[in-house]
Amino acid sequence: MKFLVYCPLNRANIATSLGTADYSYYFVMQRFLPLLQEFGDVEVLEKPPGDDYPADGELVYLAFTPPDKALGPRGFPVVPVFAWEYSTIPYEAFRQPADNWVADLRATGRAITHSSYAAAVVREQLGEDYDIACIPAPLWDACAPLREQRRQSPPRGLAGLELACKVIDSHSYDISNTSVRPKAGSDGERARLLARPWDGRPLAYSFARGEEAPTLVGFNDAEPWGVWSRSGYPWVMLDEAISGDVEIEISLRGYAHNIDQPLGLELGNCTAYLLLTDSLETHTLQMHVDTPAAFLAFNGVEKRAEGMDDPRDIGFGLAALRIRPLQSPPQLGAAQQLDLAADALVLTGFNPPEAAGCWTAASRCTIELPRAIAGDIELRIELFHLLHNHGREIEVWLGGSRQRLTLDKDTAVYQLTLPRSGVTRFLRFDGLGHGPSGEQSDAREFGLGIARIALAVAEPPAAQALAEPARPAARRGGAVGEQLLYTTILNPNDGRKNWEDIITAFVYALRERPGATLLVKIANDNLDMFFEDIFTFYMRLHPFQCRLVFIHGFLPDEQYRQLVLHSHFIVNASRGEGQCLPLMEFMSSGVPAIAPRNTAMLDYVDSGNAFLVESSPELAYWPHDPRQVFRTCWHRINWETLHRAFRESEALYRRSPRRYRRMGEAAVIALQRFCSMDVARERFARLLERLPGRGGD
Repeated sequence: MKFLVYCPLNRANIATSLGTADYSYYFVMQRFLPLLQEFGDVEVLEKPPGDDYPADGELVYLAFTPPDKALGPRGFPVVPVFAWEYSTIPYEAFRQPADNWVADLRATGRAITHSSYAAAVVREQLGEDYDIACIPAPLWDACAPLREQRRQSPPRGLAGLELACKVIDSHSYDISNTSVRPKAGSDGERARLLARPWDGRPLAYSFARGEEAPTLVGFNDAEPWGVWSRSGYPWVMLDEAISGDVEIEISLRGYAHNIDQPLGLELGNCTAYLLLTDSLETHTLQMHVDTPAAFLAFNGVEKRAEGMDDPRDIGFGLAALRIRPLQSPPQLGAAQQLDLAADALVLTGFNPPEAAGCWTAASRCTIELPRAIAGDIELRIELFHLLHNHGREIEVWLGGSRQRLTLDKDTAVYQLTLPRSGVTRFLRFDGLGHGPSGEQSDAREFGLGIARIALAVAEPPAAQALAEPARPAARRGGAVGEQLLYTTILNPNDGRKNWEDIITAFVYALRERPGATLLVKIANDNLDMFFEDIFTFYMRLHPFQCRLVFIHGFLPDEQYRQLVLHSHFIVNASRGEGQCLPLMEFMSSGVPAIAPRNTAMLDYVDSGNAFLVESSPELAYWPHDPRQVFRTCWHRINWETLHRAFRESEALYRRSPRRYRRMGEAAVIALQRFCSMDVARERFARLLERLPGRGGD
């Protein structure tokens, strides 16, 4: 016997098809292939076979699609293999004749579905004698290595878990009820346990429309040249965690009153500053990043440009970004001696040099340093005149550090410290007075006469460095033994999944438990559409000590297995499931569940292996019916029982490890009865016996 197998998705496009219609059929097909190979030869087709397909020998066509897409050749049996979770199957043609699944299934004469619930729905509408086989995806046997590993080593939560995907971690942000912004420095980076370390290969991105780029937060839609910021604190979410000595090349421009303003670039524990110009300019910055950073954030801009023709909030423009490793550490500690009379310096707001130095000519003046500098900076300023500035208080800015200085005509040398200056090449004076020189022959504006400037990085006292006690390891997420990881895998666009209920119930149940984490694996190719929802959750639920982690991206098999091994509970709050492969895989591996007993889950979820979530029937429409008329039911979740399930599961794991292990063992036994290869083999054999020419019709 030969089986022809078709699914619209394949290995080449599944990674970019998560969340699309019928994407889960690919994973179901993959689980069925070993079963089919036991009964005959298998050919996976790229497209459905036509009527001209040569019918040599015993052929059976299995279409892993909904019934309306399962039409096949007339010369041999066609078997739709489909999942269903509603109380009725479509019995009307609302767009085309194939929309009527009752007619489609009568045409094939047989089908495979994955739960006793779905099989009963089909028989209720097509008759008790309709040949519908209940065969769940046979995945239990493949989970044996995971079961054994979990028996030998208990789950560890996030500790040691590294996933090559985008990570949005509540512990990486400063959250208030009105804003979410990445944390700078080690406090934020300690939370980024899941970020993939940078391998040192240069990264290059264009932010022009249509170009592939990292995820942007706080920016307007891309334009042909790049993208405008629309937030006072926008950032770029990088796919890798950057650390070490790096060089950043970035193309930016200011807008309206942000022109000529400092812009800070935060990467981990390091911040570098540049000045925005009125046209696109490429800046090169060198930084030493101690702690891995998954964000490049920008600060110091005003988001709204008042009085401009463009009604949008606009701060600065971003066109391109390159990040590459430095072969040697950046030289940021060397002293600099600037002679404004003799040195070739780039000066803004100054008159041309004279023998004594340079006169300022504006209220804001900037000196571009020959080399970048950072740290606690000792600054020495030598003046030769204070014309129009006696008694005036001015501000000195260097790398985000500001000091106010009162000028006096009897003082020619000023010394001050600018602590914690970020990496920069710009020294700025603000608030200077200026006016006529008093000479009729000289129409220039004159302000402060500066002769020389010296900059040096202050060395920390040796005794202080030796005496400073070592900091204990951060316990923000709790020790390994205190961590508790709840995992849920869902497509937020799927209205069945109730992701809002899962998140809110978790936080309100465990908000004061810093060791508790809910990890939401987003099964949808487009993460950008969910950013607003995710950050809204953070703001509306703030404050909370528990941890909300969202991950996005296709996980390779090994990383998916690690997620199973690290998880303490698998969570489902669905209004209905055709079978729910993630729930089945986790439970087959010995992970207890939080889940309702409805639709397919009636076959394998019970009070011995799960904390049950109550649900009740609710009117609904078939998900692909554009009319959205009520012809069926799904199940409304009781939020209170979901909230209670989180509280009770946390208490059981903390207080009764033995009962927790028994729940995991019960999950393994229940799933063996539901989706083992032995069960699938027996049911599939009976289906084959009923095919035409093999004892059937």
